[in-house]
Amino acid sequence: MITAVLSSALVGREKVPSRLSQLVNRFMSVLVESRVRSAARELRRHEAFISDLSRRQDHSAEFLDKADLLPAKI
Repeated sequence: MITAVLSSALVGREKVPSRLSQLVNRFMSVLVESRVRSAARELRRHEAFISDLSRRQDHSAEFLDKADLLPAKI
């Protein structure tokens, strides 16, 4: 019969993360949060841009109906 021997040293020992590991983990968390905030800001900017374009297109028929020539630079 095979029996397993559990040493009290192996059972009681927990692996504690090193200081470097904690520092890297915190740095990565801050980096990810920064990227999420940046992406949210870009999304809001894009949505505002699309909203602005749709408002401008609502009045485009007024400009297409006019027979006047547009001013041009030479």
